[in-house]
Amino acid sequence: MPEARSEPRKPRGGSYSLTWRGVNANTYSAEGNGVDISDGGVGIESLTELKAGSLVHLQARDGSLEATCEVVHCTRRGSKFLIGFEFREEAPKADRSVEEKSLDSELNHYETLQISATADLQTIHRVFRMMALRFHPDNPETGDVEQFLRMKRAYWVLSDPDRRAEYDALLEKKRGAGPRPIFALKDFVTGVEAETHRRLGVLCLLYHKRQTSPDYPNVSLLDLEREMGFPREYLSFTLWYLRAKDFVTVADNADYALTATGADYVERKALRHDVIGKLLNPSMRSQRSSAKGRPKPAIPPARKFLPA
Repeated sequence: MPEARSEPRKPRGGSYSLTWRGVNANTYSAEGNGVDISDGGVGIESLTELKAGSLVHLQARDGSLEATCEVVHCTRRGSKFLIGFEFREEAPKADRSVEEKSLDSELNHYETLQISATADLQTIHRVFRMMALRFHPDNPETGDVEQFLRMKRAYWVLSDPDRRAEYDALLEKKRGAGPRPIFALKDFVTGVEAETHRRLGVLCLLYHKRQTSPDYPNVSLLDLEREMGFPREYLSFTLWYLRAKDFVTVADNADYALTATGADYVERKALRHDVIGKLLNPSMRSQRSSAKGRPKPAIPPARKFLPA
């Protein structure tokens, strides 16, 4: 067997998901079991043969490792293949905290799964199972590898009570740190279209709340101020216009909620408006992009992933 890595290795078990693109641009996936690991790479045993030089996205099922790797060797071992992977970036640490794993991007795990922050564990399991089957790369109609990996990362955090509690605390801390960065762009502050963009911003925030919390869809003016970073004097004309157009309603406690007319307006605009594309749920954008002009992935000769 070729000696692919000179760094000291140590045994490494566990299950891995392997995802890669073939020469025909189709997406493939397989499962494997860990053998060993070093600072420079990882050894995995799999039923699927991979060509040396292939780039593969690896993700440990327990969430402890995720990296893009290059196949440096693939050696038959009985009915399986021992595959040596070399990290194409700095080796990820197996003991990364929930904060490092979950808050290293603008993605919100609740938004990714399109569930409420108050969703119970049974709902999280059910939603993930349904969506994973839809977006798994083996699905020739709706498979989407990027969305699938985001969902698996979200599920890893939210399905464990301790990790979820830590994530919720960090998310609350992040929310309290200031408004969303997108609202600091000049498109929302200056220029003739700033008012139009502020209206779209309010509608998108209300749309998301209505979508993830249909039983409690209201958002207070204070929350709008905090999320957008605008004083209510900036939002008074915006909210007057949205009420006059019947896009939003106001409850007895002065909280705002999206109407069906407002939802229709957001969805029509989302098809061609850049600002809404940045504001709306990332997984919704992925669904729209994956449905247009993307070649259907072939079903590889590998085991299908069955969500837990």
